[in-house]
Amino acid sequence: MRTPPCAPFKPDDNTVALYHFDEGEGNEVMDSCGDTGLTLRAQRAGQWGSHAGFGACARFDRRADDANLLVGPTNNDKLLLRSCTSEWTIEAWVRYKGAGGLEEGHTYVNICGTEDEGLGLPTGIRGGWNFSLSSFTRPGTLQDGLVPAARFMGSPRGRDPNHDTSGLLFPHSKAGGWTSADPPRIRDDEWHHVAWQFRFLDQTHFFFLDGQLIRRVQLPLPNDIQGRVVNDTENVGVPFVVGGFLHSQDPPKLLGFGNFDGEIDEVRISRIMRYPVAERLSIVRRDLPPATRDAPYSVQFPTDAARGAVLWELAEGRLPEGLTLDGRAGTIGGRPAAAVEEQPLGLLATDASGSSDRRQFQLSVRRGRIATGSLPPAFAGSAYRARIATVHMVAPVEWTVVEGVLPGGLQLDRETGELKGTPYSPGNCRLRVEAVDATGQSQQAEFVLKVLPAELLVIGPDEHTVVLYDWQGPNGRLIRDVMGDEELTLTWTNIGGDRRVSWPGRAGRFPQDTGHGEHGFVGPQANDKLDLRSCKEAWTVEAWIRRGGPLQAYGERADAHHRPFTFGHICGTYDKTERGVWEFYLSAENSPDGSMAPGVHFLGAEPEQALMDLHPWTRPEGLVAGRAEAGISDIEWHHAAWQYEAGEDIHQLFLDGVLIWQMRSPDGRRLVNNRRHDAQFSVSTRLKGFARYGGAFDFLGEGHFFGQIGEIRISSIKRY
Repeated sequence: MRTPPCAPFKPDDNTVALYHFDEGEGNEVMDSCGDTGLTLRAQRAGQWGSHAGFGACARFDRRADDANLLVGPTNNDKLLLRSCTSEWTIEAWVRYKGAGGLEEGHTYVNICGTEDEGLGLPTGIRGGWNFSLSSFTRPGTLQDGLVPAARFMGSPRGRDPNHDTSGLLFPHSKAGGWTSADPPRIRDDEWHHVAWQFRFLDQTHFFFLDGQLIRRVQLPLPNDIQGRVVNDTENVGVPFVVGGFLHSQDPPKLLGFGNFDGEIDEVRISRIMRYPVAERLSIVRRDLPPATRDAPYSVQFPTDAARGAVLWELAEGRLPEGLTLDGRAGTIGGRPAAAVEEQPLGLLATDASGSSDRRQFQLSVRRGRIATGSLPPAFAGSAYRARIATVHMVAPVEWTVVEGVLPGGLQLDRETGELKGTPYSPGNCRLRVEAVDATGQSQQAEFVLKVLPAELLVIGPDEHTVVLYDWQGPNGRLIRDVMGDEELTLTWTNIGGDRRVSWPGRAGRFPQDTGHGEHGFVGPQANDKLDLRSCKEAWTVEAWIRRGGPLQAYGERADAHHRPFTFGHICGTYDKTERGVWEFYLSAENSPDGSMAPGVHFLGAEPEQALMDLHPWTRPEGLVAGRAEAGISDIEWHHAAWQYEAGEDIHQLFLDGVLIWQMRSPDGRRLVNNRRHDAQFSVSTRLKGFARYGGAFDFLGEGHFFGQIGEIRISSIKRY
C-alpha cells in the first residue's frame, strides 16, 4: 500500500478542495486551490496549533457551545461532492487528544462534512456526508481504539426509504468489511492520516489508516435497497463544517456531541481514488445494467491493480443470444435476441504479469413493458398533462386507447404516450392502452383516470375556515396557520430538516414522511380550535394525502428494510397515550383488497362515549359507494374528508369528492366533545407524549403516515 506523503499536499487537476490551515492565526481558512467561495470562518474564534513538517494546523476543544468550529458555505456543489461524479477521496491528518467515550458512551467525532445528525439544522433539509473518527463499541474510549468512519445521505424525495448509508459505514455496523481480524486503530494522541474513498460503479467504500486499507464496504447490503449512494439532495441546510457539529440554538442543544478534541490538518477532497484498493489484479464488482431485447447493448468490465494488458474469457455460463465478449476490450456487446432473467456469467481476467481474477455476474435481457402504474387525478376545467412511460421498449413507440373512452377534453398523443387537454366535467373512466414499439412488441395496461371537481384543486381560506395549513413559505420548521392564529403554529417533531418536497400534479411543496415516527409536525396542547370545539353545529376535516406505497420504510420488517403500511395517522390530537380527542387516519384494516380508506376515531370523557373505527372496511354497513371507489391502492394524490353534523349526529367520509361512507350515531352513541387532555395536535406521526424538536416521538413504532400530506383544513360547516 502507498504511504501518504509526510508533507503538505499539493493541488492538482483532481483536487476539489484543499485546506492547509497554514494561516496560523485569525478566523479564516482559505482553499489552497484558490476558490474563495470555499473559505472557512470560525464559529466564534479560530484556534491554532502546529504539525511538525507541515506548519500550522487547526486546533479544536470539545465544547458544548461550538466555540471554534470552522464553518464553510451551505449548498456548495464542490463541498457536496457533486464534482466527484465517478469516485472520491476525503482525507485528513488528525491528532485526537480527547479521552473519548463522551457520545453516549462511545466516540463519534466529526472531522468534516455537511451532515450533522440533525443536531443543528435550522431550516433546509438534511443531506450530504460527514467523515469522522468512531469507536468500535461501548464503552468506546481512546484506549478501545478509533477508526475512520463516514456517513452519506441522499434526497428523501421519491422512493422511500431515501438513499441513506446511515450507520452502515460506522465500525460497529453489520456491514463488516474489515481486512483483518484485528484491524489497526488509533489508540494514542499522535498524528495519523485517515482517508475515505468511494467509487460509484461498485458502490464500494474504502477506509485507510496511515496508508493501510483497513476496511472495504460494498453497499447496498444483500436484500436491502437502502445504503446506496445517490448524490441528489437539494437545499441542504447544513453548511460544510470542520471540527464538529453545529448544535441547535432553538431550543439549545448544548451537547458537545460530535465535536473534535485535538488538531486537524491537510483536509483534501479529490475527484479520484488516490490510494490503491488492491495489491494484484481484481475485477471490479458491479451490477450489470439490464439489456433491452432487440436493442444495442454494451457494458465495460473494469479492473483494479492490473499490470499491462488484460485478456478476458468466459469461464462459466453462456452469453444471451446476440451478445459477444470482446476478450481484449473487456466488453460485452451486441443486440440480444431473446429475453432472459439473471443469466449467470463467470468471467476470467488475466493481466500481462500472469495474475488473474475470476468473478460472477448476472445479466438480464428484458422485454418491454409499460412502467406507469397509475395516473394522477385531473380537475374539471384545468389543463392536464400526464405521460405514460415505458421501459425496455425500442423507440419509436406508438400509443392507442384500445378499450374505454377518454374524458371529454382529453387526448392521448400517439407518439409520446402523453395524456393532455382540459377535461370538461368530473367523473371516473377506465382505460386500456396499448404501446407498440419499433420491433413490433406490444404491451397493454389498464388505468383509472379520475377527473375531480374543480373546487378540490385549491383548499383555501374563507369565512368558514377555522384552521388551514398549506405548508408553503420559506421556513419548513415553522408551519403557520393561514388564518393567522400564531398559537396554532406547527413545529418539527424532531430536528429533522425541511422535509417538504414537490410531487407531480400538485403545486407547492409538502412534507414527506417515511413512516418511522421520528419526523412529523406538532402543534399546541388542548386547543379548542384543534379539538373541534369551535365548530358548534358541524365541521369538515379534510386533507390531501399521497400514500407512499404498500411497504413503509422502517420497523418490524416484511423484508430486509420494510414493513407493511396498513395504518397511517393523518392528523388529530389522539396519540399513543389515548388521551387526546380525535384522529383522522388512513387504514387497510379489514380491507377486501389491500386498499386503504380514510377513517376516524373520536373519544369522549367516559368510556361509553368512545366512537372508534368509523371506517368503511371496519363498518362496511355504512358504505354508500362501491368498494373500488372507497379505497386507495395507488401512490397518487387523493382528497379525503370527514364531515360531521350535530343536529342529525351523522358522520360522513368522502374520497376524491365522492361520499363513500356515512353513519348516524354509531353504536347508538351520540358524539360528545367533552374530553380534556394535554395531548398535542400532530400531523403524520402518532406521539407517545410531548414532542417539540425532540421528545416523546414514537421512533419505529406503529401508526405513522408513510407518504405525503398536503393541505389540512378544518371548517365550521359541512362542505361536501
